[in-house]
Amino acid sequence: MDWELIKAEYIAGGTSYRKLAEKYDVKLSALRNVAEKEKWVELKTQAQHKTNTKIVNSVSKKKAKKAVDKLKRVSDLTDKLLDKLEQAISELDVQLYKRVDKTKVIEYNNELRPDKPTKEIIHEEEKVLEVTTIVDRSGLKAIASALRDIKEIQMLKSELDKQEQEARIKKLQKEAADDDNTVKEIEVTFSAGKEDWNE
Repeated sequence: MDWELIKAEYIAGGTSYRKLAEKYDVKLSALRNVAEKEKWVELKTQAQHKTNTKIVNSVSKKKAKKAVDKLKRVSDLTDKLLDKLEQAISELDVQLYKRVDKTKVIEYNNELRPDKPTKEIIHEEEKVLEVTTIVDRSGLKAIASALRDIKEIQMLKSELDKQEQEARIKKLQKEAADDDNTVKEIEVTFSAGKEDWNE
């Protein structure tokens, strides 16, 4: 009888001793004896635990990677926003004015009617002027609000770090509890004879 094959099928799950006994045409009592001797139930439990742990770790790693990627994107955007805010702060007392200078050129080349224009050209030149003025208070308020938002984003990151640390601690506590719940066998051997213990 190929007990290793039967054991492997039992450990893989989805079947019982009775079904295996019928399938391989063995006595149920013989199968139970071999299973107890080789501790199939414990091996099956260990295999299921390992599988579950792999699944949980895989899912946890994917979630952690997603969270780290998201935090990195938020951090990158925060850096870009800070750069823009620094630029805005340096420009708070600068007002931009747009000035358009128009020049009209009229040509009179009609010999029959010298007072009638033959060609009219309009030249437009746009200039942007920077003028130093008093500080733009509404702009200052907008910058202060943006800085508060950045601070909240950074606090969110700190909160996520805290939650991640708490999750790690819980995982370690669970692993320690699982280690405490495992059955530990202790063998005690008495070397003295019966007569020595009767006294």
